[in-house]
Amino acid sequence: MATINLLPRKVFEIVTDKDGTITGQFGTWALKRFCDKQKYSLKEASEKLGDPGLSEIVEYLLCAIEYSARQEGKPFSYTDVHVCGWIDELGGMSNETFVKLFNHSASEDKNEKKTETQEVN
Repeated sequence: MATINLLPRKVFEIVTDKDGTITGQFGTWALKRFCDKQKYSLKEASEKLGDPGLSEIVEYLLCAIEYSARQEGKPFSYTDVHVCGWIDELGGMSNETFVKLFNHSASEDKNEKKTETQEVN
């Protein structure tokens, strides 16, 4: 059975018996990569991720994991087969643990300091 760790800045870890710890981060690059791979505009991606199908969920998770690997200069060889296996290890798509993981992509980080912006004329 896999577990997850939800970290600040939309970073997550999926800990599995077979693959060890897989780190991902939902962010601008992951969303860009998702848009590029799916050939979606930003608006289309927002709509698709607002009510995602299985393919969108798997691809977005894969993009978030690729983002972390590229940031760390590590090779990236995971596929949709790996992601589906991890989802199964987490208890499936309707399992509360998996739902928390996917919802982490849209969460606001309560630990980050928010700054106000103001318009300068």
